[in-house]
Amino acid sequence: MNPYFKAALFLIRLIAAGFAIFGITLLCGDLFLLLSHKPISGRGTLALKVLPLLIGLLLFVKSYALAKHLTRDFDE
Repeated sequence: MNPYFKAALFLIRLIAAGFAIFGITLLCGDLFLLLSHKPISGRGTLALKVLPLLIGLLLFVKSYALAKHLTRDFDE
């Protein structure tokens, strides 16, 4: 396996994990409000808080293909 491919795959998965953790952190506040029976923010705000989590999951699923595409010129 190409070392550039491995490095690109690691970096993409690291960024995806960062997005996912950030999205989960944003949603934890609303979860605590929901569990304490207090009103949560509107649907638009909640949808914006879910976006980083979805981006992270999408990046993680597509990481292999994206790393392959980025390093196709480095193949020997």
